[in-house]
Amino acid sequence: MAFAVVVAWINQTVITQHAVEEPAKTFEGNLLRLEVKLAKDLKEGGERRVKRTLQALPRGIRNHVFVVNPQGKELLGRERVLQKFRQDRERKPERNPDESQARERDPRRELQNFPSRDKPFIRELRDSRDRVYTLISTGRPQPQPLLEPGPAGIGMRLAVAAVISALISFLLARYLAAPLGQLSRTSQRLAKGDLAVRVGAPLDQRRDEFGGLARDMDEMARRLQVSQQANQRLLRDVSHELRSPLARLRVALEIARNKDQSQVVAELDRIELESERLENLVDEVLSLLRESTGPAELRITHFDLAELLQDLVETVDYESGEASGQIELQADAPVPIDADRELLWRVFENLLRNAMLHGRGKDRVQVSLEQPADGEVHVRVMDSGPGINAAHIDQVFEPFYRVDEARSRDSGGHGLGLAIAASAVRRHGGSISAANREQGGLEVRVVLPSGT
Repeated sequence: MAFAVVVAWINQTVITQHAVEEPAKTFEGNLLRLEVKLAKDLKEGGERRVKRTLQALPRGIRNHVFVVNPQGKELLGRERVLQKFRQDRERKPERNPDESQARERDPRRELQNFPSRDKPFIRELRDSRDRVYTLISTGRPQPQPLLEPGPAGIGMRLAVAAVISALISFLLARYLAAPLGQLSRTSQRLAKGDLAVRVGAPLDQRRDEFGGLARDMDEMARRLQVSQQANQRLLRDVSHELRSPLARLRVALEIARNKDQSQVVAELDRIELESERLENLVDEVLSLLRESTGPAELRITHFDLAELLQDLVETVDYESGEASGQIELQADAPVPIDADRELLWRVFENLLRNAMLHGRGKDRVQVSLEQPADGEVHVRVMDSGPGINAAHIDQVFEPFYRVDEARSRDSGGHGLGLAIAASAVRRHGGSISAANREQGGLEVRVVLPSGT
C-alpha cells in the first residue's frame, strides 16, 4: 500500500507539473481540430473520405462524434444512437428557464457554443457543392468518481485498493497460519514425548512447501518412534542376553565348588562356553554401535567378488562340520568390484551362517552371483527353512529383532547379524531385502554398485 501511495503521488505530481494543458482543454482542442479535418475531407473527398476519417477515430471518441448528411442520415448508420441521445436531452429538466427560452427564440444559438468536455455541441460543415452537413458531438460523459483524475479519484482508488489488499492479506494469512498452527501443535506433542503423533491429512496431501514439511515431519516422527522402540528393545534384550549366561556361569561355578577335583573339568568347559558367548555378544553389540553411530571410513580396494564368495563358502562349509558341499555357489565368471573387502566378508558370512542355522539341513544353501548390464552386482543367499511371516519380513534387519521371541536363544542367535549386514551394505551405497521363496525358505538379496 505504501508503494501504491508513492506511485500515485509521483504520477499526479508529474502530470500536474509537466502537462501542456488541462485534460478538458485537450478534449476541446481535439474536437476543434477534428472539425477542421472533417470540413476539409468533406470538400475534397466527400462523404466517403469523411466516413474513413470517422472510422479511423479511437472508439472512445468515435462513439461521441456524429456527422449527419442533408437527408438526415448519419454517415455511419448510427441514427438510433443519436436519436436516443436527443431523447435523453429532452427529458432532462432545464436548470435555467431563461436560457431555454432564448434557445427556443434562436434554435441556431447552440451552434455558437464553444465545445466542452461534458456538453454537446453542433457545427455545420459544407461540401464542395455547398450542401450542409451537421457535425454533432454528444460530449464526453463525466467519468465515475472512482475513475476521476486528481486527488479525489486517487484517494478513492487507494481506498478500494486498501480494502482489496486487506481482504487478500486476511485470506493469505489464514492460508499460511492454519498449516503453521497444525505443524506447531504436532511439534509440541513431539517435544513432550508423544512419538505416535502425526501431522496427517489434509496437510500432508498438499503439493506445496507446507505439504512437503508435513510429510518430512511425519517421517521424522516415524523414525524417532522406530529408534525409540529399537533402543527399548536393545536395552531389554541386552539385559536378558547378559543375564542368562551370567546366571549359568554362577550355577556352573557353584556346581564346580561342590564336586571333586576330577569332576570339575566338565563344569569348567561349561564356564568357558558361556564366557565365549558373552564375548561374542559384546563383540556384536560393539560392531552394531560402530556401524550405526560412527562408522569408520571404508577401505576401498579392487577385488573379485566371486573369489571372495568362493573362499567364504569353503570356510563356512568347513567350519560347519557337515559333509562337504553343504553350500552351493553359482558364479560363472569373475565379478570385479571396488569395495571394502573385509566388511563385505562379514556381511556375507552373517548371511551364510544365518541361512545354515535356519535351513534345518533340508537342502543346500544356495548362493548366486550376477552382474546385470545396469552396472550393479546382485548376490542372493537362499535357504530351505520355514521362511518368515510376511508381517515380520521388513523388520528382520532391525537390531535384536527376532520373529519368535520365545524360541531358544541357543539356536536363534542374538538378532544382530542381519542388522550389522544391512548397515554395512547401506554404507556401500547398496540395498538389502528379504523375501520368502515359492518353494519354501528365505531369500536375502544384496544389491551393490560395481564401482568399475
